[in-house]
Amino acid sequence: MKIKRIASFLSLLCMGLLAGHSVAMYFLIAPGMLGLSAKAFVEVNTIAEPLFEKSVPLLFLVVFVSLMTWMISIYKNWKSAEFIHLSFALLCFVDQLYVTYRASMPLNIIMTSWKKTHDLPPQWLTLREEWASIMSYHLALSLTAFVLLILAQHQQLKKPLSNS
Repeated sequence: MKIKRIASFLSLLCMGLLAGHSVAMYFLIAPGMLGLSAKAFVEVNTIAEPLFEKSVPLLFLVVFVSLMTWMISIYKNWKSAEFIHLSFALLCFVDQLYVTYRASMPLNIIMTSWKKTHDLPPQWLTLREEWASIMSYHLALSLTAFVLLILAQHQQLKKPLSNS
């Protein structure tokens, strides 16, 4: 039971961090980035990218392991609202992983290479818009997963009260 509580706490904490990061990227950083010149956009991207590469994979790992641990701890109640919320939160998270590794990271590698080559392609504005679209998709997925985890936590906290 203690493992389940720790796993749910870590899941909520880390998914909340990812959701907060997505909110900041979408509402604070992306609008500013979209207004930057090509050179300034490349500079900001090359500064931010190494920070992302170091911290976010660890956060993804903690979320995945804690979500799976939470789900395994309640697998006998697979018809419960808690398990259903967790399943959909995991689905949102896995989709976010897929988008990160198949779209965001390759796009960031392309944009980081611009600084090394000092050569911006003619479609750089299109790629910048694609980057902003990916940020909105991350926002939707991470907020949805976070809300689903809050609902699962709520179901978990209701159980002891209903058993008394």
